[in-house]
Amino acid sequence: MKTYDTRFGPFSIADEEIWHCIAPMPGFTNLQRFALLHLPSQGPFVWLQSLDEALITFLLVAPKHFNLHYSQAPYFAKTSGVPMLMVILPQTENGMLQSNSLAPLYFLPETRQFGQWIVERHEMPPESLSASHLPPAKLQAHIVIPVQETDILKTEEDQSLATGTA
Repeated sequence: MKTYDTRFGPFSIADEEIWHCIAPMPGFTNLQRFALLHLPSQGPFVWLQSLDEALITFLLVAPKHFNLHYSQAPYFAKTSGVPMLMVILPQTENGMLQSNSLAPLYFLPETRQFGQWIVERHEMPPESLSASHLPPAKLQAHIVIPVQETDILKTEEDQSLATGTA
């Protein structure tokens, strides 16, 4: 386990929690090593944190949260994987979240590799938007959760139980 500087402060990250970019993102071709960081208070969103450049992070979410589905897989996928979308944060106070739906990232959990690929289309399934508060199950084993965040959640749960049972 090694400590890395991140946008959120130092994190201890084990080798098996490091993801390698095999299809580099345009403009970020020199970034090869990443970690997925999840703050439980942020629901289904995860941060793709560069381990090569501490200030570079990308906010990701599963496509189902934007009611999108990808039936195809990228050229570099030798096994089934997990597509994720980069989230574009609003630039104004009343702005809405948007996603980069035509350039998803595709994660291969078995090899801890991922890449970005350009798609020509995506499908909009008939079901409604996802209400899940967790990242995709196939990625959860490879996500780093800060100890402080789990302690905060536990404290909040303990307090809500204590005050709610009066």
